[in-house]
Amino acid sequence: MTLRNRLKEPNTLMRIGLVCLVLGNLSRFVHPSSNFPADLIDGMTGLLFGVSIACLLMSIRLRGRHCSGTTAAETGQSA
Repeated sequence: MTLRNRLKEPNTLMRIGLVCLVLGNLSRFVHPSSNFPADLIDGMTGLLFGVSIACLLMSIRLRGRHCSGTTAAETGQSA
């Protein structure tokens, strides 16, 4: 199964979202040093939180569409 097909499964997106959420929370405990400036740590934390929110919302939407049995063509939306 290819990565593109796996990203259409709600469970896979939920796992990716939760992993990014955990990593985003853990990145707040990284102390800025000469190797990692504070701005880089803040940017990575924001990126991880953004990816987690997007993945979790997409998994909820796909799960709802999966349970109701509707497809994108039936709702008039493009896939």
